[in-house]
Amino acid sequence: MINRYSSYTRIALILILLSACNPGNLTHERFIQNNTGEDTIIVINPDFDDAVDTIIPGVIALIYSFEILDTKQEFEPCKWIGDTLIVKNLDGDLLTRSVKEEDFWTYAIQGEFERVQRCTFVVISTDFE
Repeated sequence: MINRYSSYTRIALILILLSACNPGNLTHERFIQNNTGEDTIIVINPDFDDAVDTIIPGVIALIYSFEILDTKQEFEPCKWIGDTLIVKNLDGDLLTRSVKEEDFWTYAIQGEFERVQRCTFVVISTDFE
């Protein structure tokens, strides 16, 4: 009788350990931060029926998010990989730096099992000169 319960306990422990070893999900978020000081910026994402975000100075806005399920992947590149992302000010001046270049993005990852990668592209006043 003791051996049967001992076997069940061992099997249960093994199943718990195996499930704990599975990789977690990676949630990837992309933000645009408006640090221009005085320009309101408009972010247009034509990949999603012309989704438009209006970001006033000093505000950060989530413009895109996706989740990679059950992955051992440590991080995802931050650069914009869609067709295009249009960033302009209210005067119609377009962003002079490319959102498709990884060097212009910063990122941080939080969590160990269920991880969140937060990528940020900071827009400053000289980006429209």
